[in-house]
Amino acid sequence: METMYWRNWRNWRNQIFNLLTKSSTLFLIATICTTAAMADFEENNNPDQMSKAGKFANNPLKFNHNFDSLPKSARLKKIPWPESYWPSVAGGIRNRFQGNLTPTRFDLLFLTKKKLKSMSPEKIAKLSPTEKLDLLLGDYKFTFTKEEIDRTKEACGILSGLNKGWWGLCHGWSPASLQYPEPDCTTVTNPDGIEIKFVSSDLKALALYFVGEVSELKGCSCGTRCELSVLNPFRKKDPSYIDINPGAFFIVLANLISNDQGFVMDRTTDSPIWNQPVFGFSTKVISDRKISNGRREVDIELKVDWLVELPSNVKPYGDDPRAQKNSIYTATLEIDKDGNIDGGKWSGKSVDDHPDFIWMDPTDDMCKYGPRWVAVDKLLKEATKNK
Repeated sequence: METMYWRNWRNWRNQIFNLLTKSSTLFLIATICTTAAMADFEENNNPDQMSKAGKFANNPLKFNHNFDSLPKSARLKKIPWPESYWPSVAGGIRNRFQGNLTPTRFDLLFLTKKKLKSMSPEKIAKLSPTEKLDLLLGDYKFTFTKEEIDRTKEACGILSGLNKGWWGLCHGWSPASLQYPEPDCTTVTNPDGIEIKFVSSDLKALALYFVGEVSELKGCSCGTRCELSVLNPFRKKDPSYIDINPGAFFIVLANLISNDQGFVMDRTTDSPIWNQPVFGFSTKVISDRKISNGRREVDIELKVDWLVELPSNVKPYGDDPRAQKNSIYTATLEIDKDGNIDGGKWSGKSVDDHPDFIWMDPTDDMCKYGPRWVAVDKLLKEATKNK
């Protein structure tokens, strides 16, 4: 016979089991409902992170995710400007690009105030951007130029420079070309009466240096940087290699470009970063098919317009067609029952050849960063007053 003790224990056990079962069911239902209400993009690929890009930093753009109502092509009103990425192996922006010379600390010993005052304006015009700025400020110790020597010395080493040819200031050039008009040349005089001509690439170099190395404002991004070499056999299974999700990429592209805001993409899915400013796109729908529960899959061919670097130049480039490139990507976009893009996957050759991640910085106030940048701000305003 079953004793009272064991009968009470069995009843208590059953009550606990029923309570846990109900709690688990409620938890599961809550989890399903919560998941259904959330976007399918994981945090690093949430396109809404880019809603604060550029001019929208203080007033985020409300992104439209609906595929059918999103524009399928757009182009910025003003194309960003081409420029060198000022490779570190060539000395960065202390490079005298008009004379193909990179000054060292030893060379600077001979740039005395007396010698500079005796130099012709034509020779002074061929100094590097950092030397010219030092000279404008009456700094004959060439502080800024020496700082640039220190910044680039690792990549300039005989051995270390062999695999660092991609090191440079493309992280400054790409956003700067979207933030500032392309400057013309301007001529100024320093406190000692020395005439200094800043050519277009001098001013672009100073602007992109400020954006990439000085500004402390944080921008926004989407996607994860892949730091794996193309020789790594396991890279294709790494999440950082697979993203940026093409659904997120299309949402950002369509919303920002149609609202006249460019952004920057790392164009390659491997360790080196090649930042390129994006200024346009067009879409071709290959197929649009229904699957289950009202969902759709849309195969697209996406042409993305971006700018490539050109050598530093005395005069502005303008809308030079040599700098305007495009990449063709193919992908399948995943569409929910309400028509919103909630995922996607790269297809064809784009599985191995798609943007790594995208980002954009807001425009900062140069004048917050001291006399050096107050001077650059003044130069840029003078050189772009007719733009």
